[in-house]
Amino acid sequence: MLFRKEMRDPVDHAVDLVTLHEMEEILPMTADERKNLRTWVYTGHDPEKNPWHYMDRDAWELNFLEAYRRYHGYQLKYRFVTVD
Repeated sequence: MLFRKEMRDPVDHAVDLVTLHEMEEILPMTADERKNLRTWVYTGHDPEKNPWHYMDRDAWELNFLEAYRRYHGYQLKYRFVTVD
């Protein structure tokens, strides 16, 4: 049970769930990454934040998936190719 001050607003949590579903549709991820991302969001956290507080070069906090990949020592890079 979370204490009252630690509980997130239900509207914020609903926005986080929408962001989670958008990330699942757009970003390629492994089953393990998907499971950990869902666990992170369903326990009341923002998918645009990470527990390790990893930042990019511009001092913006990485989203959970990017930080998860960095924490575990890999970063998936996808190249999108356009066909003319």
